[in-house]
Amino acid sequence: MSNFEWPKFGRNKKTPKETTPEWVFELEKQFAEDTAKFKAHINKLKDELNKINVGIKSTNEILKSSNALMASATERMASANAQMASANAQMASANAQMASARERIASCSTKIESAGLKKKLALKEMNEIQTKINKTKAYREETDKYWNDLINKEIEKQCTSRQDRCSNIITLNSSMKRLNNNNDHNHKHTQTKKNKKKLS
Repeated sequence: MSNFEWPKFGRNKKTPKETTPEWVFELEKQFAEDTAKFKAHINKLKDELNKINVGIKSTNEILKSSNALMASATERMASANAQMASANAQMASANAQMASARERIASCSTKIESAGLKKKLALKEMNEIQTKINKTKAYREETDKYWNDLINKEIEKQCTSRQDRCSNIITLNSSMKRLNNNNDHNHKHTQTKKNKKKLS
């Protein structure tokens, strides 16, 4: 700041005969007092200006630090957004895999249900076949008993008159029983093969 020169008031050199009025001295005194007050006020303003400059400098440092923090926070926010986008993509992929798994589970459940129904129908058919076999077997036993009883009665009749032929007829009866048993065994074996083919 440029040096300010204040005007100097003083008594002008005059001839010894001239005298200075009193009011001039009063004016000089008042001017000196006002000048001192003005200088004090200027110095005070300078101090305040220095304080303001220090505050501005501190504010600039704080602003610079704040800008650095803001830039760092912006980078972190961008990184967080990228991680969030990646997490969302992974979540979408997981949801798609979950949906696919649910579809497969539903398909497997349908197949299991269908297989269970087929098994139930097969068991029902087996039971029906077994019932028919049992009925056929009972009918066969009744038929065999009927014919055996009839043959035995006929044998008894023949034995009373012809003792020799009785032994031959008894032998024939035994042969017929063996033949019937063999036929019954062959019938069961054939029926079992049919049942296995139906189940497979």
